[in-house]
Amino acid sequence: MLCAIAMFSIASYAQTTDPTQTPSAIFKSGFAAYTMFDYNCAIKQFNTAISIDNSKNYFYYNRGMAYRAMGNLPMAIADLKHSNDLRPTAEAYYQLGVIYFEKNDYANAQTELENAKQLRDDLDRMNFCLGMIYYKLERLEDALMCFNAYTATPKNYADAYYYKGLTEAKLNMYNEALVSFKQALRYKDSDWKLYYKMYEFYVALDDKQNALNSITMVIEIGEKKIEYYEKRAELYKELGFDFKYEEDMADIKKLKETASIETASAK
Repeated sequence: MLCAIAMFSIASYAQTTDPTQTPSAIFKSGFAAYTMFDYNCAIKQFNTAISIDNSKNYFYYNRGMAYRAMGNLPMAIADLKHSNDLRPTAEAYYQLGVIYFEKNDYANAQTELENAKQLRDDLDRMNFCLGMIYYKLERLEDALMCFNAYTATPKNYADAYYYKGLTEAKLNMYNEALVSFKQALRYKDSDWKLYYKMYEFYVALDDKQNALNSITMVIEIGEKKIEYYEKRAELYKELGFDFKYEEDMADIKKLKETASIETASAK
């Protein structure tokens, strides 16, 4: 066990020349424990290293990451901030930003992530999180820039393409939005909401056939609501599919009858 390694006090350290008991060696032992998910041991080792030398920003950064892994977010935030006080790094700003983002503290998340972005532009989910924040703030051009940067290399993360598509749609970029939604469907093909948004985009583009295909997928996936049958029936009628139109009108009648019976039974 890593924590079975004897840890010297500060006084003992001052008297020894044992290279295994230098702050750097103790930190490395803590980091090894961290990589093995032994966070309690890691924190004990980091504590010892810091008690001997409190000038190293990465001692605090890694202890903060161990606290975060354990769910102790106040201690994680304190250590990451102290790491930046000693020497600002994109990684520490980024981790703070993600913590705040996951706590729905978007104001602080934005500040920390923007600080990170000034130093590096390629940190994991940084551009996705910033894109989400800008989307919520209606800063659509900034949001799209971030989503584009995040998806510049393929991601198997449907939400990235979904919100990219929503942003493009708000900017009236419907063709681009459809491309983004099709990418999202590669990773989340059973989400009826994606198909419904595509239906709305095709309606905006006056592409009735693809609008029909999309609203049909909504119904087939399981959202058998009267309003969706009505939308599909209208498209069938406009496209001249009279038989299909009559089928949907019959289904709508049955659904309304069932709804009336359920309402009456509930009284």
